[in-house]
Amino acid sequence: MGTINRDGLLEQFKAHLSDSGLAPATVVNYSADLRAFFRWCEETNDVVSSPFCLDSSEIQAFCSYLRDTKKQAPATVNRRLQALRKFYSLAITQGWTLTNPAEDASLLSESASERSRSLAPEDVAHLLDTVRHSRPRWAARDWAIFQVLLGAGLKLGELTELRICDVRLDAGEPYLLARSSPGDPGRTIPVEAEVCDALDSYLSKRQAAEGVDHFFVNRDGNPLSTRSVQRLLHYYAQAADLDGLTTQALRFVYAQKLYESCGDLKMVAQYLGHRHLATTIRYLRPTLSSE
Repeated sequence: MGTINRDGLLEQFKAHLSDSGLAPATVVNYSADLRAFFRWCEETNDVVSSPFCLDSSEIQAFCSYLRDTKKQAPATVNRRLQALRKFYSLAITQGWTLTNPAEDASLLSESASERSRSLAPEDVAHLLDTVRHSRPRWAARDWAIFQVLLGAGLKLGELTELRICDVRLDAGEPYLLARSSPGDPGRTIPVEAEVCDALDSYLSKRQAAEGVDHFFVNRDGNPLSTRSVQRLLHYYAQAADLDGLTTQALRFVYAQKLYESCGDLKMVAQYLGHRHLATTIRYLRPTLSSE
């Protein structure tokens, strides 16, 4: 970036975020967002090379590029804009610039209902990267939870009801039995290698209290509650700047991916646990209408 030391700015920004008490995953994510902005500055011929010579219109042009060219979801664009706002706030305190051009750039509108069905592949990758880089003590368990939600489409209650005997990793074709209650016969959901690896890794570290056969447990070794899973999801959603994220959104990602791979509505309905095909059709309507 001309005479600007890009790597030096990134390191100072990262140190500033860490000193601000942000979660380690958030520090990693905002640093990556700033790196993407620097890369865009270098690749855009009509934008001056120094980030301190830009005005709000050029920051807005960056957001438009993310939305229109990269096809990134509003949540992703907004997250990157928030990272720039923090970067320029630091720049002002350090005397590198006098203004924060990112403050005048507009956030894209997004509603909770849009968020629940608009997770782009990049959002999912960003969320998983956040899980990877946060809460070391719970890394294996939390990773397994997100892999199950994204790779098997379990409902929240089914996740917390999952028992050791419901996880069949040693079968010829590994699968889970999803049950909404202890007496529910359940439905069989095949799982791919990445999900198997996550479950197996967690299982080797799982420390349950005596007599507890629930697959996912808390720090006391007792069954993980739905409330705890909701708090966990909220924690990672905030760290990844995906506020409003729900388990339903992750279930929709699973359903969408499954339909795109098999094209069989009946199979999707079976794995989701829908009794009526019409329910699945309504559920996948955004995907079906794009065909």
